[in-house]
Amino acid sequence: MFWNNLKVALRNLRKNKLYAVINIAGLSLGLAIYVFGGLLVEYERTHDVFFENAGRTYTVGSVAAADLDVGVNKMGSTFSAVGPIIEAEVSDVEAVARTIGREMLITMGAESFYQQLRFADAEILQIFDFDYLVGDASALDDASGLVVTESTANKYFGSTDVLGEVITMDNEFEFYISAVIRDVPQNSHFNSLFVMASDLEILAPFRALGRILDYDMAGDWSNLSLGNMTYVMLPQQLDQQWLQSQVDGIYERQVPEDTKEVIASLFVKPLSEANLAFWDMIGLPVISVISLLSLLVLIIACVNYTNLATAQSLGRSREVGMRKTMGAGRGQLLMQFLVESLTIAAIAMLVAIAALELVIPLFNSTTDKVLTLNYLSTLPWLLATTIVVGLVAGAYPAWLITRASPIDALRDLARKGKKGSRVRAVMIGAQFAISAFMLSVVTVVSMQNEKVKESSYVFPRSEVYTLGRMSPDEIRNRLDTLRHELEALPHVEHVAYSSQVPYEQNNSQIDIAMQPGDEAGKFRVHYLAMTPEFLDTYGIPVMAGRNLSRDVSNDERDGESEVANVLVNELTLEKMGINSAQDAINFRFFELDDESALREMVIVGVVPTQNITGLFNTDKPWVYMYRPDHLRIGSVRIRGGSMMDTIAEIEDTWDRVIPEYPIQGRFLDEVFDDVYNVLKLLNGALAGFAGVALALALIGLFGLAAFMATQRTREIGIRKVLGANSLQVVRLLVWQFSKPVLWALVIALPLAYIASKTYLDFFADRIDAQVIILLASGLAAVLLAWGTVAGHAIRISRASPILALRYE
Repeated sequence: MFWNNLKVALRNLRKNKLYAVINIAGLSLGLAIYVFGGLLVEYERTHDVFFENAGRTYTVGSVAAADLDVGVNKMGSTFSAVGPIIEAEVSDVEAVARTIGREMLITMGAESFYQQLRFADAEILQIFDFDYLVGDASALDDASGLVVTESTANKYFGSTDVLGEVITMDNEFEFYISAVIRDVPQNSHFNSLFVMASDLEILAPFRALGRILDYDMAGDWSNLSLGNMTYVMLPQQLDQQWLQSQVDGIYERQVPEDTKEVIASLFVKPLSEANLAFWDMIGLPVISVISLLSLLVLIIACVNYTNLATAQSLGRSREVGMRKTMGAGRGQLLMQFLVESLTIAAIAMLVAIAALELVIPLFNSTTDKVLTLNYLSTLPWLLATTIVVGLVAGAYPAWLITRASPIDALRDLARKGKKGSRVRAVMIGAQFAISAFMLSVVTVVSMQNEKVKESSYVFPRSEVYTLGRMSPDEIRNRLDTLRHELEALPHVEHVAYSSQVPYEQNNSQIDIAMQPGDEAGKFRVHYLAMTPEFLDTYGIPVMAGRNLSRDVSNDERDGESEVANVLVNELTLEKMGINSAQDAINFRFFELDDESALREMVIVGVVPTQNITGLFNTDKPWVYMYRPDHLRIGSVRIRGGSMMDTIAEIEDTWDRVIPEYPIQGRFLDEVFDDVYNVLKLLNGALAGFAGVALALALIGLFGLAAFMATQRTREIGIRKVLGANSLQVVRLLVWQFSKPVLWALVIALPLAYIASKTYLDFFADRIDAQVIILLASGLAAVLLAWGTVAGHAIRISRASPILALRYE
């Protein structure tokens, strides 16, 4: 029986080639997106599962305080002091390990370069069962031992036989390689730039920080940098909820009160979710979003098929009536139509898989992910998806066509098709509601991202060449010499040093008060350490007062200064309650440092409020101070001439003034792109989903319009004989499909407004006329729908009424 039904299904597909192509194209597109989304979700959810202890290993993160104003929600990192406290107070844990990422100057032989290292407690090798090529899990027991990956050993030594090779850090501290491990698979948080800032290449003992940086092994409560991870491995019988309760107690008992002003709580999450740290930071549940969007696209594809198959079923009523007259039962007919639906779903799945085999390698080559269609593990899921889609999409048409009596069926159900017109209208409306929603949101996201890009040009992105890694004293002591040498170059206009440059996501803050000892009235501001040339380098005007100067004693602040002149932005004045920039000059306020000592600050200049950190962050109150001991990055403003020749001159000057340290230079454009690329990725993904959803809706509308136009051929012929012109016929057919589309907009646009407003709230500089943009997007969806239907309407309106009346 099954094979007979399959033959009938294939015969019907050959007979109705246009509808077969439309149905298969729509379902294959929806299935391809759904399967791709499922693979991506599974990839993200299975990070680090290849480690033996992954199922009982957890990371400890931090929740930013509500008033911290750092543009993030949750952070996967936490203070290094947390780990030792857990180890000391929670006796039931098996192991605790911390990692801290640091970029160090590495010397191998005569070659020196900067390399990202991961300093880790020795217990890290107990928690993670790395695959050792040389050495073993005791490699970090020695405070001078290093663990390197296979690719790192081959890159620097050309071999993995490197046990005992000496590596010097910061031109002073010697270490030796004590183990070589195989590269960690790509789907690990160790290789996520949003978690660790770089791939895992070198592990160094945490204790080494004590002699390199005079770091307290008990950890600190001040550094929440990317990569500051704390891992806890539990016995099999304990779980995440138990560990969370222990960490909650530690937060209440051990975290200093001033630190509680920075983090509202500590949280525990499974190791397999550590790779989602970036999305946790901005509060976007990316796994849920991908899953929902993939499912919505598949639903649209299924609705497409259901809608068109329902319309097609009206044309097969006589076939059903004849089969019932010949003795076929309703169950047999249901099976026939469901087999046909399953056949189309199976063909669509094969087409989708073929498309994914082409797309996935391209996706992998442009991202750091390694998606694969592992048929051994995914085949049951693919088969189940095919069966569910075939049954769900084909159930309603099969039920509709088989419910009629043989007499009604032979009399042609087309006349009764009006009973199902409301169902078809609802399905069209549902498709376009989803499509219009996604199109509208994508339009807002795209325009906002373009706004971010345009706003970034407030700073001379393409003209500023930044020089990093200036923290070592050996470099800071020669910064004045370097500045004079660089300013002497013909095409260098300005040279400045600062604690950060625009678009860097640093969040250095201080507490200030208007009166000494006014703890209740204090508030937090962001601060930027800089040299006086910073404003000219970045084109920041002074609205009132003056710039800081090297010639005024109180303008330069060192660690011992009790009084310092500063600049503030307009938003800082607003929080102080000062009405005008001119009134702020010589106004005095006080900084409260960690020891609650008072430092007096005097406002000597006011600058505009500019979003220095950019992108996700809102405008913030800033204090600018000339503080040489906090300078860590240089900015060179270049004007005219050959850019590459000037860069070469800058590099030569650096090598002459600071030969012991390699230059680390890049344009401000690249700093901006580091963060903006995340928005581009998000925008591209949303645009892809929206494009597919809209394409599916239009494909379905095209097929349904073609079928309904054919079904109404006789009616249209009669209308034309009675005097209707072509325009009236086109209007009749277009309006039939316009009503559900317009109702879809009524539902979709308010939801799109809410979703897009949520996205815009991440930004300080937002696009205007959000409502107009959404209405324009909705209008575009309507015009596309009209264009899709109009082709059929125009064609049938021009047909001769004589031919129409001879129809059948």
